Amino acid sequence: MSRPPRLLLPHTVVLVTSRVQRGLPFVCTPLMEMILWSALAVAQNLYPIKIIAFVIMGNHIHLIVLVEDPEIIESFMERFKCETAHAVNRLLGRRQVTVWCEGYDSPAILTVDDLVEKMAYVYANPVRAHLSDSIRTYHGVSSWNLFASGQTTKEIMRIRRPLIQPLPKGKLSLRQQKQLATAAEEKAEEVLQFILDPESWTTAFPNYESVEHFNQRVQLRLLQIEAEMAAERQVKQTPLRSAVEILTQPINTSYSPNKFGRRMWCICSDIPLRIAFINFIQDIRKKSRQVRLLWKSGNRSEPFPIGLFPPCQPVLANLLPAFIRRSIRVI
Repeated sequence: MSRPPRLLLPHTVVLVTSRVQRGLPFVCTPLMEMILWSALAVAQNLYPIKIIAFVIMGNHIHLIVLVEDPEIIESFMERFKCETAHAVNRLLGRRQVTVWCEGYDSPAILTVDDLVEKMAYVYANPVRAHLSDSIRTYHGVSSWNLFASGQTTKEIMRIRRPLIQPLPKGKLSLRQQKQLATAAEEKAEEVLQFILDPESWTTAFPNYESVEHFNQRVQLRLLQIEAEMAAERQVKQTPLRSAVEILTQPINTSYSPNKFGRRMWCICSDIPLRIAFINFIQDIRKKSRQVRLLWKSGNRSEPFPIGLFPPCQPVLANLLPAFIRRSIRVI
């Protein structure tokens, strides 16, 4: 099954998901927590997207964001993945090893009901992975505490790449993990601000009754999922991992995922609306193919459809003779 081309329509809410190629590099250690917050803050300060909610798991990230400028979201994801990939490679003492899978999925969320469900789904990720019995006790990085407290900003110490040194060999104790985090924090000199914008979804759904009612629905649905998972653990006798085990997990833990999400244009429980949206997307794709053919023929008068990313332009050949290029290099 071919991957659908990426689509980001302005003034829509999308669920952005990206996964690493292998392993569980984003462990819940104190140092990794600092690194991940730093990467988020660096990317957002350079490319200020409006993040409604997010959770980072051991091998993937979920973000719910409002699309304003599609190019900014593309650049944000590239910078975040670049920062975290460099950090993981430095911690493991290796160079230029690919960490993330290429690209990311970003289906549009078309109704408020679906947004409530996906918000609860994102925040319930640690519970389904048996890392905690609630998002409130999750040791990893997420926007939950900001969302639940009503805060919108968080000051972050920037952990620059030179501050990240290869980890000692073997499994480290909790005390050693905390010492590594403290050492990095003491050397950090720059403070960045991360901004959560949990109410920005109202741009896409302006006629919903109130933000307070929406938040209540999210929290109620989250409690329901947590109760369902507690009952499932009891039936299957699945134990939760201990806090010490989670906080001291090695960064190079082997893991191969056995579940992969479906590639979708949108998330929508309203079937007629979903069909209409897919038809709309098919029309845009048809238009993009026509524009691409015009560009290929040299006619760039027609703009590429908004929401789709245009193909890269070919690099023009250097028409200077070789001996002139050599002379320029000598000068």
